[in-house]
Amino acid sequence: MNNSIATLTIVSLSPMSQSRQHTVPKLEGERLDDYDARTWRDKLNLNYAGTHVVIPAHGFQQAVAAAAKYSKRQIPGQGKATWTAKFTAGLMLLADPEIDTPLDKVFQVAISANADGVRGSGKRVVRRFPMIPMGWTSTFEIHILDPIITQPVMAEMLEIAGMFIGLGRFRPEKGGTNGRFRVQELTWDDNRKTV
Repeated sequence: MNNSIATLTIVSLSPMSQSRQHTVPKLEGERLDDYDARTWRDKLNLNYAGTHVVIPAHGFQQAVAAAAKYSKRQIPGQGKATWTAKFTAGLMLLADPEIDTPLDKVFQVAISANADGVRGSGKRVVRRFPMIPMGWTSTFEIHILDPIITQPVMAEMLEIAGMFIGLGRFRPEKGGTNGRFRVQELTWDDNRKTV
């Protein structure tokens, strides 16, 4: 199968926050609040070398699939079928996209969160999360496995993903404001076979 490749550069429209679940052990006698204050940086998604913040590949792919669902656009010539399934299964990122923000520019944000993580469930506690400041960018490739996905459709879904879905913790899809982006550049290497 000859798949097309979209190479894109995305730039931030808002800061981005991450909330990766980690397994850093607690210290003996350490209070939960002190543990959270000590390990907030461990909630970042980093590359294998631990040198750069990354956007999880599955997270970006899910954002584009959520954009296709959000658009409710139907595929021309396929009745009531929408683009959702095509963007859920028809894209592949081979690596987690790295962002260009240096680790020392990432800062901490403290929020009042539900103790059990369930909205509206009761007791609230302070939780700290890493915040990547406005100005982050990333350049990476997306492999287009389903040949029905063309450059104009891909560009539209990326625009929706950046504006209305977002990335990371407290993104627009979940009622937040973080993780909005726009596509600064999109190049398309069309490798589809002729029929």
